[in-house]
Amino acid sequence: MLEECHHPALNEGQKENKKSEKGIGMIKRLEWNKKTASAFAVAAALTIVLVVALSPREITIAENITLDPVVWTFQRPSQLTIIDNRLESSYSSGGLSATFHMWLSDYIPRAGSLNYDTLRVRLDINATTSNPDSFIESVHIVAHKDQKSQVGWQEDDLYLENLSLVASADGYRWDTQAYIKLAGVNHTGRVYATTTTLWKLLTPNTQSHQLEVAYEIVYYNGTAYNKVVQPFQLNIVGSET
Repeated sequence: MLEECHHPALNEGQKENKKSEKGIGMIKRLEWNKKTASAFAVAAALTIVLVVALSPREITIAENITLDPVVWTFQRPSQLTIIDNRLESSYSSGGLSATFHMWLSDYIPRAGSLNYDTLRVRLDINATTSNPDSFIESVHIVAHKDQKSQVGWQEDDLYLENLSLVASADGYRWDTQAYIKLAGVNHTGRVYATTTTLWKLLTPNTQSHQLEVAYEIVYYNGTAYNKVVQPFQLNIVGSET
């Protein structure tokens, strides 16, 4: 026969120690759960803050105004050419005054290892609001091009006043758009921006190209948000077309 196993009985002191150990364990688990919950709460709060900060603010545009395009046509040269031509437009209405420039600098034909011609263009925009409660919300410069040319912004040549760079993208061969997106700083009523872009033509000299550049200003006039767009159109005509 198997002998019965008898566990020694616990005295009162041992029982109290067991209860204490269980109580301490429960307290530790509660403390850990509180710390974990606090950590999750902090992480969730930070996530919400980041999402709000990174998400673009929803703005309702009360009026969209697109101005007549400024058009420039140029016969594509076969040698280095200093163009030094300035295209200009201005706008003043609804509490906004703005001037838009495109400085056509020079045309550099392909040479050596370069397999493209280059038109160097300097862009600048100057805008102010007249109402004390008004401000510039944003300024975008958007370029639309064909798929046989490239547009590259020279960001080291970007100069801003009361604006901050939000995003930019070059337009490579298979892209059709390039852009620079700027935001007004501290609800300012005056902004200025200037930069240089290189329009690279990847075709023989006989081919024609077109580049459209639009300046887009969103501003608050004291009661509503309005948007003004000034397009420019550059036409390079091939030498045998």
